[in-house]
Amino acid sequence: MADMEVKETSSEKLNAYLERNKKPFVAVVVALVVILIGLIIVLTVSDKSKEKALAGVDEITYVLTDGSSTLEEAELNARRNEALEKLQSYTKKGGIAGARANLLAAELSYQQKNYDDAVTYWIAASMKSKNSYIAPLAYYNMGTAYEQMKKLDEAAASYKLASEDKDFTMKAHAKFSYARVLEAQGKTEEAKNVYTELASSNPDDTWAKLAKTRVLLLK
Repeated sequence: MADMEVKETSSEKLNAYLERNKKPFVAVVVALVVILIGLIIVLTVSDKSKEKALAGVDEITYVLTDGSSTLEEAELNARRNEALEKLQSYTKKGGIAGARANLLAAELSYQQKNYDDAVTYWIAASMKSKNSYIAPLAYYNMGTAYEQMKKLDEAAASYKLASEDKDFTMKAHAKFSYARVLEAQGKTEEAKNVYTELASSNPDDTWAKLAKTRVLLLK
């Protein structure tokens, strides 16, 4: 009986507490519900905005490439310019849409031999997608652009970044390019070390075999 009385007393105390604080308690619950609804709305709008941006980039890509194989160089260049102009509003966006827009803008700039612009776009693409396939691809392409500009220090650094991404499908090619640029700079020992690492990492890879050849030639 004593236990029953204790339980009843505790229950009565809890009910009394809730009754006294009913308004604040209800207010807190209402506030949490409002916050949750607001968060759902923000996330929904954000998702729709991302989808719209990606659709916009896809549309620009389609217009750029549709039937392009039959066009003269002047017509292709006109399309590139039009695409670059339309991409500007998307290159400023974050996330995957912004990354893809910058990746396409970089490629178009590179095709027009505007290498400085291409590098700027590739840097932006890599910053907007550090954990995706886009980042190492941007680093690798930056290396090619820097080579075109005879900026070998920057080219070597870019290839090195690309080669350090374990999931990059062109990792071996990037590492070979890194060693090749070091060699072109007269950094023979550094180049030899990188070639050796590549040759031993995956002996059956084509770039690893080429690296082994370079090691033998540099001895």
